[in-house]
Amino acid sequence: MAEIALAIRVLVSLVFLTAAYGKFRHWSVFQGVVANYRLLPEVLVAPAAYLLPPLEALLGAALLLGLGSPWAELGAAALLLVFAVAMGINIARGRRHIDCGCFQSALKQSLSWKLVMRNVALSLLLGVAVLTREGPSDLFMRVNGLLVGGVLFVILQSLNILWSIVPAWRRHTHDAHNHEAEVQT
Repeated sequence: MAEIALAIRVLVSLVFLTAAYGKFRHWSVFQGVVANYRLLPEVLVAPAAYLLPPLEALLGAALLLGLGSPWAELGAAALLLVFAVAMGINIARGRRHIDCGCFQSALKQSLSWKLVMRNVALSLLLGVAVLTREGPSDLFMRVNGLLVGGVLFVILQSLNILWSIVPAWRRHTHDAHNHEAEVQT
């Protein structure tokens, strides 16, 4: 069970570290993403946009290095749930078109219930990791935990890319079909 907890920590740490990296690279864009959620007063948008990437990087590093347990897991789970609630509120408002701000794909990722459920699932997985207090007992178990976490991260990234491409492909196909119909008339 300890290697499963390690795999979960590695998975979520890589999610947080890559998201933080994307936000650091596109900090000015990220401020617009935070503003687009329309959940914070305007005066808090810039501070939130500047604080979230370092917080994600700190939590990701703590999870990866096994530091601050169980607080790192609980903090990461809480942040994932905050993001899930923010996405859910905007979806309920009919604002699916805005970018989630996850920076988990090279493509814009519009809000969807899949993303909300992804964050809730990752948060619940961190709960499992918190319940497992001991580390892997030997080197083989540690390596297994690290590898499984890395593989799960690759699978999640692949799904993120697929979730970004499919809506864009559908829009493109729909637009091409409409253009074709206009040309024929």
